[in-house]
Amino acid sequence: MKSIVRLFPIVAIGALAGAFMLPSAARAQGAPRAGHLEFILPIVYTPSTTFNGQGGSSAELNSDLGMGFGLGYHVNNHLQLNGMINWNYQSYTATTVDATNGTTRKATGTLDSSTIALNAIFYFMPSGITPFVSGGIGSTFIDTNVPNGIPSTGCWYDPWYGYICNTYTPTKTQTALSYNAGVGMRFELNRSFSLQASYNKMWIDLSQGKPDLDLWKLDLVFRM
Repeated sequence: MKSIVRLFPIVAIGALAGAFMLPSAARAQGAPRAGHLEFILPIVYTPSTTFNGQGGSSAELNSDLGMGFGLGYHVNNHLQLNGMINWNYQSYTATTVDATNGTTRKATGTLDSSTIALNAIFYFMPSGITPFVSGGIGSTFIDTNVPNGIPSTGCWYDPWYGYICNTYTPTKTQTALSYNAGVGMRFELNRSFSLQASYNKMWIDLSQGKPDLDLWKLDLVFRM
């Protein structure tokens, strides 16, 4: 997945170039949004952040890029409802604390996360360039890739590769309710393509607390 995330900006640049190569007749701005579907490709930058856990433990997440896709429907010229799926892959440094003597130890790893959310966006202007505010609710899945069980090995016969064995190790995961809110600007470059730049905040309702994340998004929006 990490290699896919790294390639996503290249895909985004290609999409931008394709949008500007559309025929001039399609580049008229200010088209009404009401009743239109839009396909959305977000590029999400998550800055580095620190989570404080129980007993003095903590985790420092490194900054990284995420990606996703979604589909939105304009109820009218000002209101859009959309469904989004985003995922991210971040390295981290964790500080663990021994419960017996209080000694600390550093550990590194990678964290996989994905979020499915339903969102509402309110555009202040009915067309063209406009500021907007957004909010949503969803479900976030987190895999710390920290083993929490005994490895198990399974073997099978594959029609292409023959006899194969693979070992699976269960890891610590959690699924939690999440919320988001944001503010940004929309730039309608033509009737078929728009850009949205926004700052967002996401809160994750984990069992150990409610950490919050800063998210900077660039949405590539294609009108269908």
